[in-house]
Amino acid sequence: MTERLGYSSEIQHMIYCFGNYELDAQRCELRCAGQLVAIEPKVFEVLVYLLEHRERVVTKEELLEQCWSGTFVSEAALTRCLAKVRKTVQPEPAGSPVIKTSYGRGYSFVAPVTVLPPEPSLPLMPTAHDATSVATERSKILIVDDEPLNVDYLAQELEDLGYETISAANGQEALEKVATEAPDLILLDVMMPVMDGFTVCRILKDHEETQLIPIIIMTALDAVADRVQGIKAGADDFLTKPVHEEELFARIATALKLKHTVDRRIGELRTLKDHFAKFVRLVTTPDASSS
Repeated sequence: MTERLGYSSEIQHMIYCFGNYELDAQRCELRCAGQLVAIEPKVFEVLVYLLEHRERVVTKEELLEQCWSGTFVSEAALTRCLAKVRKTVQPEPAGSPVIKTSYGRGYSFVAPVTVLPPEPSLPLMPTAHDATSVATERSKILIVDDEPLNVDYLAQELEDLGYETISAANGQEALEKVATEAPDLILLDVMMPVMDGFTVCRILKDHEETQLIPIIIMTALDAVADRVQGIKAGADDFLTKPVHEEELFARIATALKLKHTVDRRIGELRTLKDHFAKFVRLVTTPDASSS
């Protein structure tokens, strides 16, 4: 990661200290009070770039070019990534600023930094990507909407609450994401190209492998007939846009709590079934010595 940014090996292996944090760019480690911090690779890369160029303001265009070279990324996605950087290294609202936004110009790393030489005797630790495995497993939510702004906004709000999010722009893509990503819950728009939300809901609820995934339909359609159609399709909940945030988050939390309880009970039943099957085989298998 740091090689692509063009850092020399001498510059790479420095330890940057700010507040309670220590960042080792070469080992891809971020620690707080000595404890390894789980951080996404891209978020870590942006943090490193801002640290390395802390003497000046870094523009949005520069960040996009250096950290997402050759990839189209919306400004909303960049804003979301920077929000994750702030949340990681500046968790207390009353704390001193670490990343400052200069409106109309860009971003700058403003916290005092001390640069230390590395400890050569320390063994290499897992990379930042591996570090995410130490974090508590998060519920995965699939956001299905053909309006990118809606997706970006919901993804940012849900990720701030600790959820993992994935997205799809139409019904067909949603079915593909369900097959490959196995989400814990689906937020589903209705009026979309390729395949509408009612059809997606009906297909998922008709298959045993996916029928227990909670589906919350969110749509501008507010007629009683539309709600009835959603219920007939198997939707677990139906919200009319514009959706009240607190209501949506409460319904998500309730649906996920029920989903995880059902998953746990199913797992226990499967384990019991396996044990019973082994017991039956044991007591019905003829003793070889008696033959």
